[in-house]
Amino acid sequence: MNILNHNTPIIIGIDHGYGNIKTANCCFKTGVASFDKEPTFKSNLLVYEGRYYLIGEEHKEFTADKMADSDYYILTLAAIGRELNIRKQISARVHLAAGLPLTWVSEQKDAFKQYLLQKDSVDFHFRGAEYHVDFVGADIFPQGFAA
Repeated sequence: MNILNHNTPIIIGIDHGYGNIKTANCCFKTGVASFDKEPTFKSNLLVYEGRYYLIGEEHKEFTADKMADSDYYILTLAAIGRELNIRKQISARVHLAAGLPLTWVSEQKDAFKQYLLQKDSVDFHFRGAEYHVDFVGADIFPQGFAA
């Protein structure tokens, strides 16, 4: 894996759907199962801030507010991890291009951007690799348009 932190930010488009998270290169279920201890099965394991998350295990219930819990943030980290893995990078400066349902973009755009950029940088472990991401910005678009 490439461990260099490139100065040029990369843009990662993520469509935050109810059934699936979609990027330019992958698609996976929006399920998130959270654990205090490391689970037995760990093929899609994400470790963040001392918690263990299995990605794609359960189906996320519909909610009109995607910021009501940390699930979509965790799913965003998983999407970033998958995209960085494809690029053979473990560290990057990332600008997010995120998708929300068309009817919610106008009223939730600013709050969702704040939700995604809640930290300037993150360190997480996903699918056997350690990642470091510095967030440099985010833009919110109607779903399907971001990727």
